[in-house]
Amino acid sequence: MTSKEKHAHAARVLSRRDFLKLGAGGLAALAGGALTGCRLAAPDPAPTYAPIPTAEPQPATQPPPTWTPTPLAPTPLPPDYTPVPATPTSPPVPTTETAPPLSRAALMAHWPETATSRVVLVRHGGVWDGDTPNPAAVLQMLDTGIGALADTPDALAVWRALFDPGERVLLKVNCIAYGGPTQPAVAYAVAQRLQDAGLAAENVLIFDRTDRELGAAGYTLNEGGSGVQCHGTRGDGTGAALSQATVRFYQEFDAYDAIVNIPTPKEHGTAGISVAMKNHYGSINRPGALHGGRCDPGVAELNAQPTIRDKTRLVVGAALKVSPGDWNRPEREDALLLSFDPVALDTVARDILVRHRQDKGMGVDSLIEGAPQLNTAQTLKLGATETELIDLREVVL
Repeated sequence: MTSKEKHAHAARVLSRRDFLKLGAGGLAALAGGALTGCRLAAPDPAPTYAPIPTAEPQPATQPPPTWTPTPLAPTPLPPDYTPVPATPTSPPVPTTETAPPLSRAALMAHWPETATSRVVLVRHGGVWDGDTPNPAAVLQMLDTGIGALADTPDALAVWRALFDPGERVLLKVNCIAYGGPTQPAVAYAVAQRLQDAGLAAENVLIFDRTDRELGAAGYTLNEGGSGVQCHGTRGDGTGAALSQATVRFYQEFDAYDAIVNIPTPKEHGTAGISVAMKNHYGSINRPGALHGGRCDPGVAELNAQPTIRDKTRLVVGAALKVSPGDWNRPEREDALLLSFDPVALDTVARDILVRHRQDKGMGVDSLIEGAPQLNTAQTLKLGATETELIDLREVVL
């Protein structure tokens, strides 16, 4: 690289950092100053594998292909494919009656413990201020969604029932593609409500594999300072022997008491879709070893491990944007998905991706037939993927 090229590269890096600081400042205001004290932590551990949306697993060094939509005749859906029907739901109506305390176990129960698994889809046409999500609108969507999920007008009561004040909570985001990561506004809104429910900001960790990916996605790094924590892994923890390979969870999953899974819906060339369940490929040290068989049974077996199954309290799908094709060119959806059932949420997210691809005349078989992990996960009783077992509630604000 010539000296002129080095100078130009440095200028671009400075400009990006300045931009990220501006974005983080707005989100810090949302958290009432709880995101201060940020500093860059230790050097990133090199991730073993970076999944890419290709038809077959490729070396980690190969960048994701650029997707350019081709005008085609609409591809008909398979005759046996039925999207999950939505039941419109009005926002909960406040009441003056004293409601009984909410039970965490009752809130989190889903199929097969109950007849169906509920998924709430909240849309807000005004959530974007230009290219930036409106923090107040995101909080409104989150409050409405969790209230509809629990059938209560008191959203904060749900957070208090799900999490104890002294607990440490890990928010698992997805930053594998810089253009289409979990939108920071959603993760910071969840962090805000956890604090409102009585948790210390320092006990909340926004987490993905590396500092580098988190920072590039717009998150404010913070390890050990005051406020919400945000950093990548610092090493391996508990092992898990799966049928395809033995892997280790990152040590942060041992250190924290509870998990909120915050994925963003994406098409995946190997697994069909990457949403809540596959988001945990960023929670282990050897995700590349679980890509055989179209990630089946790897995805389902991983999510059946106690580290995930027993610690996950809530799934919040960040669908303000979704990636039906190229991960670096996501498309707006203006929605949040909430559920206690990761399988049902993934199924509804797949319907959203199907619609986006059909609108562009793209094939959808890869999303439907190419996501066998959904059926395997239902067989393992992790949740429901059959239409009649999912109670989808749609709210439009």
